[in-house]
Amino acid sequence: MTTQAYRNRSPLLTIIIAAYNVEIYIDDALNSLLSHPFIDAVDIIVIDDGSQDRTYAVAQAVVEADSGEHILLIHQSNGGLSDARNKGCAHVRTPYVGFLDGDDMFLPEFLSVVIPLLAGNWDMIEYNATIINDRNEPLLDLEVVPPVLAGGRDTDRKTVMQFATRFHCFMWARVYRTTLFDRNPFPIARHYEDAAVLPSVYLRARSVYYVTKPLICYRRRFGSITQTHLLQQVHDLHVTGLEALARCNGGEHDEFWHTVYRKVFRRACHVSARVDRAVFRDALNVLGQMAIDYQVATRAARRGREVGSLGRFISAVRADRCVFLVKELGKKVLRRELYRSQQERPAVRQ
Repeated sequence: MTTQAYRNRSPLLTIIIAAYNVEIYIDDALNSLLSHPFIDAVDIIVIDDGSQDRTYAVAQAVVEADSGEHILLIHQSNGGLSDARNKGCAHVRTPYVGFLDGDDMFLPEFLSVVIPLLAGNWDMIEYNATIINDRNEPLLDLEVVPPVLAGGRDTDRKTVMQFATRFHCFMWARVYRTTLFDRNPFPIARHYEDAAVLPSVYLRARSVYYVTKPLICYRRRFGSITQTHLLQQVHDLHVTGLEALARCNGGEHDEFWHTVYRKVFRRACHVSARVDRAVFRDALNVLGQMAIDYQVATRAARRGREVGSLGRFISAVRADRCVFLVKELGKKVLRRELYRSQQERPAVRQ
């Protein structure tokens, strides 16, 4: 709830936390901010997106322990990640905004690095991440910012093309000037929503500061490695790709949007290789339509120069699928062996 203390502060940065069924993680997420010495420069907006566990109650306990000074906690019916983020954006009153998933958390240096940089008037601050497991143990670092990019610069063609080429579309890997976002920027009920939003935000930014150290922990939750991929995800990527092509108008950013489309298409190929057998052919049909859309949209733009080919993707997707199925079979055998060994283990004497 909004408190008088919350209203009376004048912070620089809002962190929007979309939370759904993360009762065992949400206090870590919140306390990773509340423990910082720069916390008075921060608003935290938690959107409990219709959780069916104790997420709201755990978050409420943290709010009460903080006397409601830094956290605005909102409960809504389940609408998905985009809907929750849009609700959070509607309550932002600060010049800068960032995002955190409810099962992730910031590293101890986050605010001590970011808050002083906000005084430098940068439009975006981009940083690396550490992937952790369910026990908060580090697994590996995720390089969003390579060492060669360290420091700040104005955005230009080279800067935006570096983003499009690397295409690390994680909203939580950056802090943004709030005015870079449209009203309700996240498309409702669409998978891979970050890829639909971040390219436009990047083009609007006039400057960016690159931090090469990890400042956030992205959690790889148990079981996520075998997450099912859906045909709808391929359709949603098709929509995002069409939106990218629609922004090509013969201007200076056409190469950027062509590159974005090819990256989105590559992701659609990856997902298609991992859908259920019953819809695999349907996924290939969507990829075929994406290839046709790209050919039609870029034919006029070519005018004697090479825009870029999508390649012989069908054979590549089938090969990727074969590798995926072999790995899945190996995982099933391993799980079966682990279960058998547990069943055969002698009972512990009392």
